[in-house]
Parts: sequence; structure tokens; C-alpha cells
Amino acid sequence: MNLTLLRTASLSRYRGLLSPYTGLYFLLSFMINQAFGYVLQWLYLFAFTALLMLLARVLPRGQKILLVLTTLVAGFYYPFGQVYGPPNFNTLLALHATNAEEASEVLMIFPLHDYAIGLAIIVAGLLSLKRKPEPKARWGHRESACLAFVVVAWLTQPVLNQLTGGVFNLKDAGYPLVRFVKDTIESKVSVDKEIDRMNQLATLQDDWHLLGVKPDRQIYVIVIGESARRDAMGAFGGRWDNTPFASQLNGQFFSQYTSAASSTQKSLGLTLNQVVNGQPQYQNNIISLANRAGFDTWWLSNQGQIGQFDTPIASIARRAKTVHFLKQGDFEADKNTRDEDLLGFTAAALARPVEKPRLLVYHLVGSHPKACDRTRGRFVEHLHSSETSCYLYSITQTDGFLSQLWQQLHGSGLSFSLMYFSDHGLAFKEKGTRNEYLTHDDKYRQNFEVPMFISSSNDSRHQVISQPRSANDFLLLFSQWTGISAKEITPTYRFISNDKGPAIQVTNFALKRLPFSQLKQDPFAK
Repeated sequence: MNLTLLRTASLSRYRGLLSPYTGLYFLLSFMINQAFGYVLQWLYLFAFTALLMLLARVLPRGQKILLVLTTLVAGFYYPFGQVYGPPNFNTLLALHATNAEEASEVLMIFPLHDYAIGLAIIVAGLLSLKRKPEPKARWGHRESACLAFVVVAWLTQPVLNQLTGGVFNLKDAGYPLVRFVKDTIESKVSVDKEIDRMNQLATLQDDWHLLGVKPDRQIYVIVIGESARRDAMGAFGGRWDNTPFASQLNGQFFSQYTSAASSTQKSLGLTLNQVVNGQPQYQNNIISLANRAGFDTWWLSNQGQIGQFDTPIASIARRAKTVHFLKQGDFEADKNTRDEDLLGFTAAALARPVEKPRLLVYHLVGSHPKACDRTRGRFVEHLHSSETSCYLYSITQTDGFLSQLWQQLHGSGLSFSLMYFSDHGLAFKEKGTRNEYLTHDDKYRQNFEVPMFISSSNDSRHQVISQPRSANDFLLLFSQWTGISAKEITPTYRFISNDKGPAIQVTNFALKRLPFSQLKQDPFAK
């Protein structure tokens, strides 16, 4: 009789191990890993499955709570994880500066099948909750094996960190769920610290030490484009004849200019501010430098009024002597405003007596995703998808803006110099399919390869600057371009020349500086 009971209990344990729910737990572990955007590691896939099996036996209510929370977060995060990867400084900073309307626009970019998979994760999690509690049984070999496997997997990464010269810390476990929580919290803390630092510095008076002011133009104009890849522009070797103005323009064209980072806030924060030990000094930027040099400064933006959320760009803009925003809110407060509407301010900027040099900065919406919202659904050539086709036409719209602005400057009779560059590029998702679209990324060269040119009123030829140039050295360019020299800006080389410059480095979403040459390629698909 006792032997029969033992055999029955043993068989019950094996049936529990071979239950369909074991396969469901394994599938959930896989889908959760994919949702959070981490590289698949089989050790943690099996270990999380073992954890769910163990909890089902010894703590079923705790398992259900864990499944509900994890699958809900994974299901909702899945579309974001496929595009932006795990939580990092950049995504949390973007979230800080995003309002509800811009967020809704971002949600429309993701393909429907990503939402379907996210829903499938949630459904699979709900199905797993239907498992009936197993009869209580004493702790056995199965439970011990699962627990040992879970603990060993948890300790693996902390131990490896210590063996390779790092610090042993239990929070460094490689489980995707643990990593997701850790990365979210640490990124949020870093963003809060950076925002606090920015707000403190933004209230300070700049501490530039001028060495000389020798401008040779009356008007200096900077046009900051948005999300423009260099290879999407005919003027920079793109396959499309979509930049009729820039393609025939005289001036200096930089064929190997790279942005500092691949998102607006971080890229322009590193470009327009003085940077010390990798940290932007928000009080020392191109506007405060021009102000100190006696320039009349203007900031004209189609990216939204300074409002609910302050940003690195807003902290620069509000130092200008004249500031105009087309939107009475944040980035997407009014989708009816167009970059061309900024040209209405140019007449006033040029009509005033020019008793001192004047700096005008135009900040465009340009080719920001969703591109079809920028072009109102219009495109000329269809390439794979409507979104990619609209993106190419948004480049033409920016070219048209530059053409009209150049005509305004030329018609003023004043000496001027016009500079255009984009803050960052974009990468393809769903590449080569009818669902293809472009969005922010940090893994490819094209996320950083952006257009830049300078065209002045007395330029008589089209010159290509083929040496690599980086937005990390933008203050050096600004100093040489405007004739404003300062103690804080070291003239290491001539930016507007074919002199050799330093090796190019870029900052990724996790705020790590990487050699640009190590990045992969992401060209337009044929």
C-alpha cells in the first residue's frame, strides 16, 4: 500500500513537470525577454521558467501576482522594445519631454503586428492564471532542483562581474525582468539628476571669457533640421533629386559630418553647449556666447513653446533676446504649424537697423516621425511604404524652406552667412516591407550621418569638405564662423577646411561614447 502511494506521488510530480503549463511558462519567458529588448540568453530563459514552476508549487498566489504584473508590463512595452530596446537614459529623457499628443503620434508609427504580439503576451499570461493549485506536497527533489537553478542563474552575472574586476551586486542579475526594473530605475534617477543639474545651471549667468570679437558678416543664421539622414538628400549624394535648391547652392558642404548623439535633446545638448567631462554646461551655450559678444540674438522655433516640461533646448532658447514659438504648447501642440511659417519672422529680423551682428536660429520640425504628418500625406516617389515615401518628400520641404530663407537673406542687401545641419538621423524598421518606417536608434552610422552646409552671401563656388567633422566640435566651428573667440574654446584645427580633425566619437542612448567607425550600416533598401 505504501509503495503504491509513493509511486502515485512520484507520478504526480512528473506529470506536474510535463504539464502543458510548463511549456506555457517557457513561452512566456521567451516572449517577456523579447518584449524588454534584451539579447536572448538561454540560461535566464530556462531559469525564469523554473522560477514560475517552483512558485506554482510552493507559492501559487505569489506566482499569479508576478505573472499579472510581468505580462502586463511586457505586453504594453513590446512595441517600444522592438524599436528602442531596453529602458535607457535617452528613452526616459524623451518621455520626460513628451506630451500626450506627441506620445499618441509615436504610437501610430509602430506596425500593427507589434501590438498583436503585445496582446498575445497578455493573453498568454491570463491563460497561465487558469492553472488550478496543485495539492500541497512536501518539499522534494524537484523543488530543490528548481530553486538551485534559479539561485545559480541569479548569481552568475554578479560573480562574473567580480571575477572580471567589477563589483559583486545582486541587482546585476541577468534575468530580463530584473534588468528591466533595474535599468528603468537607474535611468529615471539619471534623468532626474540631469534635469535638476540643467535647471540649476540654466539660472546661472554664463561665465564665458572673451578673447576677441571679429565678425565679418552682419547676419548669421543657423537652421537646425530635424531627423534628416544625409543619404536621403540629393545634395549629399542621395539617389533622389529631392533637394533642387541645396544641390545647386554655392558654399561649403560637409560630406562626413556626424551628430553628437541620435536624439534631439541629447544631441543638441552636446552640440550647442560647452561640454566639460561629458557634461553640458547649460549656462554656456551659443546664445549666451553671442549675447556676451554683443550680438542681437533670435530663436525661432516650430518645436513648441517652453511650457510644462523644460528641456535642454528650451534652456538655450530662452536666453535669446527675441524668442518666437509657433506652437503655444509642446512639440505637437498644434500640428497645423509648418516650418515655412517661421519665415514670417524673418522680415522683422532683417528690417531693424543692423548696428551690431545678428544671430538668427531657426529650429525646424523637419522630418520628425511620423513623416506623413509633416507632409500631410503627400509624396512624389513611392518607396516601399507611404511613411518612407513621405520621409523623402519631407526632405524636399526642408529644402524649400532653405530656398525661401536664402532668398529673404539675399534680398535684404545685408551680408550674411547661412548654416544648416540636422540634429540626428534615423534608422529603418520593418525594412524593405510595405510597413517600413524610420525612427530613432543608436546602432547605425546613419543615425549620426547628417547633412551640414554653410552658404554665405559672397560664396562663388561649391566646395566639399571631405574630412570627417563632428558636432562635438560645434563650438569650435561657431567660434571660427562668427569670429567670437573665448578662453573656453581651444582652436585645435580649422573646422571649415580639409585639415584633418580628431577621430569621430558618438554618444549612444546609454550615454556611452563609442567610436563612430565601429557602428553598422543601415542604407536605403533597393
